[in-house]
Amino acid sequence: MNAIEHASAACSQNEIWGVLGGLGPLASAEFLSTIYEETAGRPEQQCPIVYLISDPTIPDRTKCLLDGTEHLLLEHFTSGMNKLESMGATRIVVCCVTIHPLISCLAAHLQKKTISLVDLILCSVLQNGKKHLLFCTEGTRRMGIFQSHPAWKEAASRIVLPDDEDQAAIHSMIYEVKMNQRSVLHLQLVEDLMRKYGVNSFIAGCTEMHMIARQQARARGRHQREFCIDPLLGVVSIMSQQLGASGARKPSVAAAVQL
Repeated sequence: MNAIEHASAACSQNEIWGVLGGLGPLASAEFLSTIYEETAGRPEQQCPIVYLISDPTIPDRTKCLLDGTEHLLLEHFTSGMNKLESMGATRIVVCCVTIHPLISCLAAHLQKKTISLVDLILCSVLQNGKKHLLFCTEGTRRMGIFQSHPAWKEAASRIVLPDDEDQAAIHSMIYEVKMNQRSVLHLQLVEDLMRKYGVNSFIAGCTEMHMIARQQARARGRHQREFCIDPLLGVVSIMSQQLGASGARKPSVAAAVQL
């Protein structure tokens, strides 16, 4: 059983979803919007129950992980996760990829409830079979978050890593999106880099890329599943499978992760 199937099998129809957001706040707010747009078509009483904690005071993940102050980050991280559990969350999504190395530092019961976005991404890459350009923060790249995953060895040949100059441009774009400075220039950068590296899809290795993918989908008139591996959409498809008995539109997990 792969990571996606395992996550889906672990969910029940009575699931209460917790989202640790605010990392950044716009990305987690957009994710909440995506959840309800993608699971629409059924009575609203049958839509997922989602508790969102949007806490922008959590320290910058890249800075803390690279300057040796990750203990400050872990303190905030643990507090937010405990709050979601105390609210009744049975499954938790951490709406940030860069913080994922600290999931292993959480208490075992919290780890068990958490769906790893890194797991979903690499599983999706292996299922898809195409090459994808990785868009992520400097922290994610320099910490080797994807490269240290057990599935990396098998998935590496299908993931294109941008050079240092392009990685710096991607990081700057992500932080501009965090500041709500979205621009058509960001869409142009994504398209230009995809052409440069000879791919027709990219990996949303940062939750801000979920926002860019949605903007790009509107500009293209296509669904982002067609040109982007986005772990947040993978989470939504797991939710949809949980609610599938209602008979409403319910994209499969395979549809969520394959182009």
